[in-house]
Amino acid sequence: MIVNLKKRLAAATGQDWDEQIKRVIGFANLARLTIFFALMVFYALSQANLGERDISQLPNQLISIKNVGMYVWFGVYGCVIYLTIVYPEWQIQKNSDLPNASSVIDITMIAWLMYLLDGIASGFGILILPFLVVACLLNYGRYWMLYSGYACLLVLIVMLLEYYPFDYKDKWLYLPMVARTGMLCVACYGISWASSFSASYLSSAGESVQRHRTAFERVSALNKVVLNQVQEAVLVVDRHCKIWLCNRKANEYFADVRIGYPFMAVQDLVRRWRGFPNRTFETRVMIHDNDMSVRGIPVIQIEGELLILFIRAERELQMEAQSVKLASLGLLTANLAHEIRNPLSAMRQANGLIMETYDVTDDLILQRLTNMIDNNIARIDKMIEDVSMLNKSDRVNRENIHLGEFWKSFRQEFILTQPDADDCLKSSFPMQTQVVFDPMHLQQILWNLCNNAWRHCSKNAKNAIKVVAQNINPHQVSLVVQDDGGGVPVEIIPHLFEPFYTTQAHAKGTGLGLYVARELAHANKGDLRYLPDKKAFEIILPRANHYD
Repeated sequence: MIVNLKKRLAAATGQDWDEQIKRVIGFANLARLTIFFALMVFYALSQANLGERDISQLPNQLISIKNVGMYVWFGVYGCVIYLTIVYPEWQIQKNSDLPNASSVIDITMIAWLMYLLDGIASGFGILILPFLVVACLLNYGRYWMLYSGYACLLVLIVMLLEYYPFDYKDKWLYLPMVARTGMLCVACYGISWASSFSASYLSSAGESVQRHRTAFERVSALNKVVLNQVQEAVLVVDRHCKIWLCNRKANEYFADVRIGYPFMAVQDLVRRWRGFPNRTFETRVMIHDNDMSVRGIPVIQIEGELLILFIRAERELQMEAQSVKLASLGLLTANLAHEIRNPLSAMRQANGLIMETYDVTDDLILQRLTNMIDNNIARIDKMIEDVSMLNKSDRVNRENIHLGEFWKSFRQEFILTQPDADDCLKSSFPMQTQVVFDPMHLQQILWNLCNNAWRHCSKNAKNAIKVVAQNINPHQVSLVVQDDGGGVPVEIIPHLFEPFYTTQAHAKGTGLGLYVARELAHANKGDLRYLPDKKAFEIILPRANHYD
């Protein structure tokens, strides 16, 4: 619908007034050439006939004047035509407040021709009329009285030159001549007025169309920006599944979507719409093997019926719902952290007193129970800390960080907590590489990844853990943390960054570490992903010198 309207508007405004003026100039040049060459043939034939039969009946002086005048006329008008063909732009005056010079020349040349070819009675005066039309069009309908008055003045001068001196004895003999002159003058004023009215109307209509086109383009640009900012894929289809409009999200979901072509993947939705053309609907369908949530809104117009489809991947909806839940949980945890930690501290203290009061080393069951209490207290405490960190992920204080220096400082802290990892850590960083990141967030991410790497590596090899940074493009830096362990099982990879997802083997974890790490990376306009081929995690960091 919008595309069709845009095509119509472009067709209406593509040939605007300035373009039409250029076409008028082209037609005027064609008329000049036609008149010029037709008169040359006509004059040559008339001179041949005149030399055979009637030359003795005319005064020699008149014959000489007429011949010389026609030669001069052909020479002058030929130069004018050559100029208009070689350089047609001169007919469009930059100062439109003055009459058009080319039109004045054309009117003058036709009046001169009329004088040379037997005056008013020759009938060549009618050739003034098309050039009056051109004159009014080139001046956008202005000065029509000036052009017509000038043409009538020249017609009267031709009449006076032709019949002067007048014979007052036979004054009735001049009545046909006066009638022809009057009709020609009336025609000059009439055609000038009609052309001026039409030109003024078309000019104002062209300006109105231009204003509407500008307004339409502005609204279209705003609609496009708004449409591409929505999180849903938007498709506008007709009864034949042809795409009339789509946004950027739709192109991300479906690579084969093209405006003006059918998209048969929505055929079932269109069939459902055609069964109830006035009813909105919501459903879940599989499109290209992806579970999609679809909302359909019919649009009924005179020219046809269209269906607007708002499509969203169920996976994204679930992630959003999860994010909302986690945000709510984080807010709740932040408010209740003190109240939660106080009972945890009391439980930890009571568990310590039990271990001191009773010798748990001799009682394996009691030892197992106290260890279970202590481990779960630590797990709850870590979960509270992770959720609190997630709740603060939007509080970002980005700084320029020299990556090599930051890693040296982090490595020293990590070795203090894991002394055995000193010989197992190998790192490689490019010189003078700076990134823009929150230092606390980057440290949190590295702690999580390095702890995981140390937990799963062999712990006896020199290069059990590798940390490598490299510039992947002018805008980003890649920081890869790799260990020599077995990697993440294939069945776990799709759920790796889901919150609270843990396996039986790692039930001691909270399931929030990687999720929080990736959210912190996103908050700093970076990313965190797993590379199955390398069995490594990669952090994408924005470079400092290309950061926007």
